[in-house]
Amino acid sequence: MNPNEAALQEFRDTIPIFEVLADERRQQIMIELTQHAKGLTVGELTKIMQISQPAVSHQLKTLKDHHFVSVEHQGTRNYYRVTFDGPLTKVEHLIHTLREDLKLKPYLH
Repeated sequence: MNPNEAALQEFRDTIPIFEVLADERRQQIMIELTQHAKGLTVGELTKIMQISQPAVSHQLKTLKDHHFVSVEHQGTRNYYRVTFDGPLTKVEHLIHTLREDLKLKPYLH
């Protein structure tokens, strides 16, 4: 695979990450979760965001499926926490690839 094809594939691989981050409710959930180290339950997020429990649950499922949050079961409660290292690593790798490509093309600086 040539460098251009590799970069295009990295872009393709990060599209789902950017799609997840494009939703304002998911952005709000992630911001709220970063402010609560112990995590938050669906009920707590519902109160904070003033949206329905099914809407919060749906957004959390999307975030969890794409590795932006994790869930910890404590008794009958589920606490959600931000854990976006995986997606961020993919984005960082894409940025690194593009920066390396720019080094090879000084006329683009």
